[in-house]
Amino acid sequence: MKQRVYEILYRELVENYANSKGRTNTADFWLTISAISFIYGLITCITGLASYIPYGYLYAVSLGGGILITLSILLCLPTIMLMARRLRDSNNDPMLIILLLVPILGWLALLYLLCKRTSPIQNRLDISNSDANIYNNEASVYNNEASVYNNEASVYKNEGNVYNNDANTLQKQSVSGVFIVGLLVLGWLVNSAGSAMINHNLTVEETAYGNLEPSALTKKANRLLESETATTEARSVVSAYYENLSKEDYHGAYRQLSVREMERYGTFELWQQAVAKAQHPKVETIQLDYVSQDKEDDFTINYTGFKVTFENGQEPVLVRLYDAGKGWGIISIEDVEED
Repeated sequence: MKQRVYEILYRELVENYANSKGRTNTADFWLTISAISFIYGLITCITGLASYIPYGYLYAVSLGGGILITLSILLCLPTIMLMARRLRDSNNDPMLIILLLVPILGWLALLYLLCKRTSPIQNRLDISNSDANIYNNEASVYNNEASVYNNEASVYKNEGNVYNNDANTLQKQSVSGVFIVGLLVLGWLVNSAGSAMINHNLTVEETAYGNLEPSALTKKANRLLESETATTEARSVVSAYYENLSKEDYHGAYRQLSVREMERYGTFELWQQAVAKAQHPKVETIQLDYVSQDKEDDFTINYTGFKVTFENGQEPVLVRLYDAGKGWGIISIEDVEED
């Protein structure tokens, strides 16, 4: 059976890569679709397993995603041609493949058509037989001509039987339905397992990234900022700012501001008056939100932001910082925007 499976897949996806003519029976069609689904699922599963490699999450997802995109491009045309042949085999117009453009209802209608059984090739000589009978009922002058039509009808009829016998032979040679369903279910299972692993590791990576723990995302952030300690240093500025505020050490908190933020208030006294009016609850978490970098000629400015939550349930804030080569400084403190 393995050899038969290879033959069917080679014929449907390679030999008929860009061929919409001919026919593809129900079993061969769903075997091909199941095989494609299984390959997609297998690649997704391997990507999920590879995402467990330390610091390898981004590489695994990028490589796996690239392979899936390339495979989708390569299989797009043969899949469309396959569907066209299947529609013709069920005695439907191949142009009905346009139902793919109609969400839900169009997809369901197309699925129904693709599941229909093979339709026997109609004997075109049914019409010729009728014509022959008409000629037979006319004057005897046309008897010879009617005989010609009858003979032609027999030829077409025999040709129709040959096509029908071929169709039956192909149907018998097709892979069993149990194997096809099993392959389809297996493809779904490995795809689901792979997707679950990828999503799980993404959550782990995002948590580690926010807490500045070792992870692929944290490593990428530090690499962007061209320093292995950049994010840790920026976080310490935010932590020192709120610790000093909680102790009412305004001079210590003021030193964590950037020059630009200091200039916005004008003087230390005006800034102190503004912040002294607000409550300063104890910080619960400080999580990295983003990093970025601007480069102009030889001048580089690094940016980062931290989401700060508080123990008393106060609304979280986003603390933005920048470093123009003289150390990190706070440039703004904003309310966190809802996603």
